[in-house]
Amino acid sequence: MRLVLLVLLAEYLAIALFAVLGYIYHGVVPPWFINMLRDQLHEVVTGPLAIFGHNAVIMTADSIPFVGPFALAVTLGATGFVLGAVVGYAAGQFGLLSLAVGYLATVAMPHGILELSSYAFATAGSIDATRRLLSRRGGVLKTWLIHYAVALALLLAAAYVEWWELETIGPILSRLG
Repeated sequence: MRLVLLVLLAEYLAIALFAVLGYIYHGVVPPWFINMLRDQLHEVVTGPLAIFGHNAVIMTADSIPFVGPFALAVTLGATGFVLGAVVGYAAGQFGLLSLAVGYLATVAMPHGILELSSYAFATAGSIDATRRLLSRRGGVLKTWLIHYAVALALLLAAAYVEWWELETIGPILSRLG
């Protein structure tokens, strides 16, 4: 469990770091790229199972022994950078406060907590399996499957919570803007 918490802490820090970089360098990201991401988001977000399927691919990569931490790093780097760039484009005139709000909306909403916890369990399973394989200890498959099953359950819950948030909070936010 300690490993899961360490990975989770690293996730929060990595997203924050890359969000700041994306915010600072948002000017180098072409506007067409931001629009393309927005269009892809609308294609992916068609229901909770679509969200789950998309995120399950990411989580599965995070769970692969030897590869998981690197897959997680790429995911977090891309997520953080895109978050910072989008906030820079959309609300950059409000300064770092807008980035802090965007960061908190990403990581502190219920779906974000569940999703990041899922990735932490998957990556911890990858690290544990890698250690067991390298030290030739037994129980690799059993402990990996436990981590993967917990990660999958958290991810499914996250998808339904995210869908509820989008359906409930999304219309309210769109009326404000």
